Amino acid sequence: MRRRNILALSTAAIAVILASVYLGTVTNPMYRMHFETTLYRDGATSKESSQAGISIVVTQDEKMTIFNGYLSLEVDNIESPMAEVTGLAQKLGGYVASSQISTYGSRITGYIAIRVPRSRFQEAVSKISLLGKVIDQRTSSDDVTERYIDLKARLANFQRQEKRLQELLSKAATVTDVLAVERELERVRGQIESLQGQINYLERNVEMSLISVRFTEAPPWFTPPGMDWGETLETAIRILFLVIRGLIILIVAIIPFALLAILAFLVYRKRRGTRATGGHPPT
Repeated sequence: MRRRNILALSTAAIAVILASVYLGTVTNPMYRMHFETTLYRDGATSKESSQAGISIVVTQDEKMTIFNGYLSLEVDNIESPMAEVTGLAQKLGGYVASSQISTYGSRITGYIAIRVPRSRFQEAVSKISLLGKVIDQRTSSDDVTERYIDLKARLANFQRQEKRLQELLSKAATVTDVLAVERELERVRGQIESLQGQINYLERNVEMSLISVRFTEAPPWFTPPGMDWGETLETAIRILFLVIRGLIILIVAIIPFALLAILAFLVYRKRRGTRATGGHPPT
């Protein structure tokens, strides 16, 4: 009897120990979320999905992180630093996403957005910051690992649904069944395309970091605070043309009155001359 009790207690103790080890492993962030299917990324096995029936694994050393940077620089000339940023993007294995040069009064501003490989992001930001006087500099990172894993898991689920629907379609016996399966298959394929598009978007943004740069030409040293010489000159020219226009309008409006005044003066002078000669015109 005692042996049976000891055996039962030993069995219970071993069960408790094994359960503790299992729970400790499952609740560990490094080894949680184990499911039926495993999708490996870069051969790593350290991060998994919470979708039922799916296990998506992403390396801890290379999380799905999107890096973005923004710099505002004051420079003496726009064209030169814009060209340097373009060359830098190409040198680092990236490309120019967009660029623009605008003029406000006498000041020129330039905007350029480049994408560079994630591994060269900090290097690119450091080199761009040397091209002028830094007015503003910001960097941000967005960890999209969980979102990426969730999208991959949902995609795998819909792909399995698509496969099952294709099997049902091949076995459909009536037109009604065929149409019903095709409608569902169309819906599932739409979900697959949408999820695949989101996954591709995340992968592109993770692999190629975005850096936006705004260049502004430094104002001349003699420019008073708050004054734009180009705008001031433009305003002065507009006022000059307004004055000339007003003078032309005034002259045209006064001409009839001036003619009447001259005529009245001539009549008055003639009558005055007649009175001076006693009512007889001068000989």
